[in-house]
Amino acid sequence: MDNDKAINESNSFTHIELEIQFHNKYKDIFITRIDDIEFCLEQEHYIAALSLALTLPDICGKAEFPSDGTTSRYIKWFNQFMTPYNKPSSPYSDDMPYLSGEMVYNLRNEFLHSGNPNIKKQQIKDELCKVDKFELLLGKSFTGDTSMVSYDANMSVVRREQTVNVYLLCTRLCKVARDYYLSNKEKFNFFNYSISRIDD
Repeated sequence: MDNDKAINESNSFTHIELEIQFHNKYKDIFITRIDDIEFCLEQEHYIAALSLALTLPDICGKAEFPSDGTTSRYIKWFNQFMTPYNKPSSPYSDDMPYLSGEMVYNLRNEFLHSGNPNIKKQQIKDELCKVDKFELLLGKSFTGDTSMVSYDANMSVVRREQTVNVYLLCTRLCKVARDYYLSNKEKFNFFNYSISRIDD
């Protein structure tokens, strides 16, 4: 009888521990989202990580520019907080494509709505970012982000290419979004949710 009581008390204690762990994990849903992206990256689930990471400017953009529409706030937030990482610095920078808010928003739309991890050149307004080839690199490395521009004999641009390292993009988005959130929690007052755990 005492053994049964001890087992019940032990099970009850384990249940309480699980409840506390669950509550702590999901009490801050934005940080949980970032933690899940980072977990996916470590497990080399790059497509899942990219899918989630591309939503971070949506959420932060809503906080920073609540009166703007989805497109405007996404692009504005990315350009303000992420583009400084992405603009190339070279003698050809004036002609070089870069990972702009407009390009990333286009990738977000294509990838999340159509499952296509590419961009549509004709939907990009910024001439610099109308790339002829857009490529994603997958791997646990911070190298590989490149921009390329080709000229003809008259020094007119004939081709632009953009290569994006998914690990680097997701890592930067997580860091910038986490820092932004922790500095601006009062702007995220639109979070209103309830999450409960189902016992196994």
